[in-house]
Amino acid sequence: MDLKDSPKSVKPLAGSCDHEWLEQESPFLVSQLCKFCRLYRYKVAPISDWEYRAPIPRTTFGMDNTA
Repeated sequence: MDLKDSPKSVKPLAGSCDHEWLEQESPFLVSQLCKFCRLYRYKVAPISDWEYRAPIPRTTFGMDNTA
């Protein structure tokens, strides 16, 4: 099965994704997020190599108590 034929709800693995980078606001010089696999990359200085981070799920640490 080709990645392009897979359902939209299935997130591709970062290693097999055709990344489409979206600019992100951050304290780094440049930061981007892939709109498909959610891989995050950033540069801390103009001559730096790209640093990559896996997506980190957002948690509220109990702040969304509805009880």
